[in-house]
Amino acid sequence: MNHCSASQLAETASSSCARLIAGSGASQDAFPSTWTWTAVVGLAALIISTYFSIDQVRKSQRANQAKRFQSDYELLNETVVLLDKLAGTPAQKADLTSLGELLSRIKQAERRFPELPLGTVVAHIDAYRKTPLPDDFHRKVTSKRVLLDDLLDLSRQQGASIASALAAISAVQNEIDRRTT
Repeated sequence: MNHCSASQLAETASSSCARLIAGSGASQDAFPSTWTWTAVVGLAALIISTYFSIDQVRKSQRANQAKRFQSDYELLNETVVLLDKLAGTPAQKADLTSLGELLSRIKQAERRFPELPLGTVVAHIDAYRKTPLPDDFHRKVTSKRVLLDDLLDLSRQQGASIASALAAISAVQNEIDRRTT
């Protein structure tokens, strides 16, 4: 029986491992440098392909999010057009029916996307809807049943509400743009 100590076994195993790594007849410095360049090229290819894969996933997510927000973005555009139209005239209750329809659609969008600041748009449009001029204010002004100061005050409130609503809509559209580009 041949008894070997643990240190002798470890020494022979490490020298045979070193010979296996070095290869038979291969020079010691040629193998590591070839392996290093191959590893560097492979690692660079892996990093580049990983970067482009992650970039494609991000672009795909943003495109999907843009599709989800598209109808609400267009709804806000419709609201801006209507508010601009209403800003040029003294609004009466009859003029606000189409705004009420748009407002209900904005409230639905607010429930779908609570992370967007659509609540401020709703609040400003509600404030605007509370300031309509009386239906036949032309006749009331000429008959002096309504004070002119009251009508001017309502008109000023309408203008301020429209300006606030337009600013809130712009903020929401900027947020949508930021999330989708």
